[in-house]
Amino acid sequence: MGIVVSQPARSPYDAIPVASVIMCAYNHLNDLSIPCIDSIQQNTFYPYELILVDDGSTDGSIRYFQTVAQKAIRVPNRGGCAKARNAGLAVAAGDPLVFLDNDMLAPPEWLTILVEEAHKPGVGIVSGIPSDQIERLNGKVSPDGLIDYPHVGGGCTAITRHCFHCVGYFDESLVNNGEDTDYCYRARERGFRVANTPRLIIQHLGGATRRFLPKHELERSARRFREKYQKHAKSLPMPPVFPFG
Repeated sequence: MGIVVSQPARSPYDAIPVASVIMCAYNHLNDLSIPCIDSIQQNTFYPYELILVDDGSTDGSIRYFQTVAQKAIRVPNRGGCAKARNAGLAVAAGDPLVFLDNDMLAPPEWLTILVEEAHKPGVGIVSGIPSDQIERLNGKVSPDGLIDYPHVGGGCTAITRHCFHCVGYFDESLVNNGEDTDYCYRARERGFRVANTPRLIIQHLGGATRRFLPKHELERSARRFREKYQKHAKSLPMPPVFPFG
């Protein structure tokens, strides 16, 4: 994949259960990535390995990532969110596999909550609710407290390792639009639950990174998504062309 990885020989959590926390970034080191990383370090109390993926940034993000992460990855040429997430998955050792976008700020105990919810029966993917999607709290709450949906956003999301083994990697042809929704649909096809947890509301800075991506790139990915799910268009939500899916 042309990816450079910096990591220690062994994780300090080899002997105990550990989650993998993966944060991907394209530029925005000072205004997004560092505050996000700080929130992880200050508010995470469940054992974890931190995986930081620099998706071809031009602001020196990888140099900072190498000073704070157990695993720091550099994708030399920007390949988009799906490729960056796959690069993180390829080196992740934990369970669950947790993604936190760099335009999110992790609240206290966020990871503990996600791990607990991921252990509920049938769950393959569970997500916190971004602060700009509070309407998701209006969904039907299941007896175990989760709100099942056809798809959830990937900005603060746990994927169980069993689900990953069955579903595989993100579809890199979707680049930066619809890759999260696609992964949820593939998980549901294999019998996994996809849900939001009302226990976790997470501050979201509104897709700050994707706002600066080329519109033609987002549009191409959205069209690819619609082509992939054309036969299901009447029964499954389709992601918007802009700003993200």
